Amino acid sequence: MVRLKHRYILFDILYPPVSIPRTGTQKEKFRDFCDTPKDTLLALHASSPASINSKTIANILKNVVHDHFGEISAGGVGLLIIVKYFSNKTSTGIIRCNRQDFEQVMAAIALVTKVDAYDVVMRCVHVSGTIKKCEQYSIRRNRQLIIDLGRDKEMESGLNEFVAMFKKDEAEEDED
Repeated sequence: MVRLKHRYILFDILYPPVSIPRTGTQKEKFRDFCDTPKDTLLALHASSPASINSKTIANILKNVVHDHFGEISAGGVGLLIIVKYFSNKTSTGIIRCNRQDFEQVMAAIALVTKVDAYDVVMRCVHVSGTIKKCEQYSIRRNRQLIIDLGRDKEMESGLNEFVAMFKKDEAEEDED
């Protein structure tokens, strides 16, 4: 029997400002967007709304694969896309897909421009053969982001919550 091999793709969702601001709040966000690098990072790495979850992301990716790669790819690739983890607080997630098709999934991630009613940029951050390595990379990356932001207390508590969640998952796996 042949073992199925997977790839785990760490992705994040960025929320850019509206390119043509129409309302007062949109104009204010657009003006404040590039004041300082810290403001830019904070604006891009906003928390995701509650309406965006693992199921929504999986459905959007399956639809993008169908629209851009056709029905054959949607049947093969689309069925094997599984969102293993998604955090609304950090707008970060991990997708499991077939090893042979991970490049198409990465392309589908790059082609997503809207989630629900929100303009977004989804980007692939890291690809690994194990979910543990994706988690470790995500933790290192978020720590570096906090250092870049200058140790904001609220974000540090969010990171500690993020790290604790993975440690809890690892402890549960060890018990099994």
